[in-house]
Amino acid sequence: MAAKIWLATFRNLCRRFGWASDGQISMIFAIASIPILVSVGAAVDFAKSSDVKAQLQKSIDAAVLAGVVRPNDQQISTAAAVFSGAYRGRFDTAATASFASNTDGSLTGTATTSVKTSFLNVMGTSALGVTASATAKAGAQAQSSVCILLVSTVNAQSLLVNSGAQLNAPSCEIHVLSTQSPAAMFNATLNAKRICIKGSNITKNGGVNPPVETGCAAISDPFVGKLPAVTVGSCTTNNKVFDPGAVTLNPGVYCGATNFNGSGTLTLNPGLYIIKGGAMTFNSGWTVTGSGVTFYLVDQNATLTFNGNVNATLAAPSTGTYANILMFEPNGLSTSQLPINGTSSSSYTGLIYLPSRNVTINSVSTMSSNSVTMVFNTLILNQTNWSIAPGALSMSVASGPAGTAYLSR
Repeated sequence: MAAKIWLATFRNLCRRFGWASDGQISMIFAIASIPILVSVGAAVDFAKSSDVKAQLQKSIDAAVLAGVVRPNDQQISTAAAVFSGAYRGRFDTAATASFASNTDGSLTGTATTSVKTSFLNVMGTSALGVTASATAKAGAQAQSSVCILLVSTVNAQSLLVNSGAQLNAPSCEIHVLSTQSPAAMFNATLNAKRICIKGSNITKNGGVNPPVETGCAAISDPFVGKLPAVTVGSCTTNNKVFDPGAVTLNPGVYCGATNFNGSGTLTLNPGLYIIKGGAMTFNSGWTVTGSGVTFYLVDQNATLTFNGNVNATLAAPSTGTYANILMFEPNGLSTSQLPINGTSSSSYTGLIYLPSRNVTINSVSTMSSNSVTMVFNTLILNQTNWSIAPGALSMSVASGPAGTAYLSR
């Protein structure tokens, strides 16, 4: 319709030019009409391309929203099929679309086409390129916190919840990166806001029904390469045994085995405790308190071990180099076991970052913390009674019911 109006205007101008008796006026009119006609014609062509771009954008939006909620190996094919069905070319335009899965679990799509010009063609522009792109993330747009992240991708049963395990975490999520079969096994129901399993296969026994989603976009480890580097000096304590009684420790490098036998009270002064080449072991009956403390486990042999009826109240510093970090280790360590064989009325505040450790909670472990974030390789929950909430160094993720998604850009 716009092209017909433009042509009619052009013919009318030509007639007026032919009827003009004043040659000078006719020449002026003809020259002045050229930019007007070109502008009108260009506007028609750009209006066509704008119409196509709007349809292209709508189609690529629909494609990534549909694809990102599918299992990882189906995201791109689903998005491509949705785009093909949604896009209906205007003005004989065919479009191509490409899609890519991103490391944060989002899906990006880019669509391109070209619109043939009717009037700009005479100016040497035969077509106008049109591009539209969109990125979608699974879940509702509201942010949610992840309290427990298990980073192993190669372990089956990366999360194993045995009968008798209790976890009360209504305000945060558990994410499991394993894609093995089964990626997780549940023999008890956990009270978590959401359990996101990257793999598609899990086992649920005995009528267990945790709030679990499979094939979802579990987050990657956000702390890799971002925690403080530690310079380990010479040992300040070597293979030390502490007998029952009242003990106060200062920050330093604790090498070999550090054992607390019998029962007693341990006060940890604020600062960095470096554990190297052995375990710091708290045995039954010890009460351990430390505010403003950080534990750094240098190597795979360095561990913190809790045996029996240990009462531990540990809180990370709130300021400084190790702010909000309670326990951490360097990246790249070989995997090793870290058993916790019983704690009572314990509380941990801060980030516990042990991505190489296969953590097993044995016996009865009671923990209450309103500010904790945990990263392990794998986790086995046996007789646990945990009540936790997100820590200051939280891992945020867009979260929502299965099948929902939003456009992030």
